[in-house]
Amino acid sequence: MGHNIFLLDISHLTEMDMVSFIKGEIVLSDNMEIPFSEPLEQLPQNDFPVQAGMSMVLFCLQGELHVRISLKEYTLRPDMFCVIITGMIFEVLSISNDFRGFMIATRTNFMPVTEKTTQVMSFYKCLQSRHCFVLEEKEVMAFVGVYHSIKATLQELDHPYRIPMLQSYVQILYYRMLPIVLKEEESRSKYSHTRQEEIFQRFIGEVEKHYRKERSVKFYADLLCISPKYLSTVIYKISQQLAGEWIDAYVILEAKTLLKSGRLTIQQISEQLNFSNQSFFGKFFKRCAGMSPKEYINS
Repeated sequence: MGHNIFLLDISHLTEMDMVSFIKGEIVLSDNMEIPFSEPLEQLPQNDFPVQAGMSMVLFCLQGELHVRISLKEYTLRPDMFCVIITGMIFEVLSISNDFRGFMIATRTNFMPVTEKTTQVMSFYKCLQSRHCFVLEEKEVMAFVGVYHSIKATLQELDHPYRIPMLQSYVQILYYRMLPIVLKEEESRSKYSHTRQEEIFQRFIGEVEKHYRKERSVKFYADLLCISPKYLSTVIYKISQQLAGEWIDAYVILEAKTLLKSGRLTIQQISEQLNFSNQSFFGKFFKRCAGMSPKEYINS
């Protein structure tokens, strides 16, 4: 089976490119070669949530990139990288005019098959709750060096071992990230959470698993073996948002993503999100988004 490979220049991407680049097996984008005196024509900024069809690593060398990933907002600054796993919903909120950086995106099946070690599983577990990390100074040039090696290899169209070389470089990149991500996870595990903070984290974890089918606060309270009233009190105290608002936020984010993707009808989306009919889905969407599903599609 052949590999479908793309090399993109981030300085010429449009919103349509932001969606279409998700169709290759490995994609590179950067604007590092553009003179600092010249403004960027347009960076990939989407005004609506997008579900990642590939795993992506975004790296910032200069300026700022503001993103929202699974309802959490991050500002990527120099010497920081962000990881978005396949299937996660993300939105590029803003990009500074002086932003310089690069992106590497790969499909899961492009990576060589490796043993599922404890470290690798911890890596992905950490990425479920945190997506943005800071590089030490000595690691910055190593990251950039790996990226340039991948880019150079992509351009060697006639090299007989181009694919395995690319796979190896991508694997090296992930091994560079692994200790940084695991160190963050170790720091988090040493922090002593209060009982209420633990309830909040468990609640969010369960919502992420079940929001497509379950929107009842009682359902999540039962999973956590506490009363709905106590769950609501704890969630509001920790986050200043009601438990129901958190559930609705995940549902509406998925709904917006599906509506803008154009792959499903409104009826199919309402069924996928477990609404009894399209009318109930429409009322829910208008209450949360301030407009009907059709109006959102055309916005």
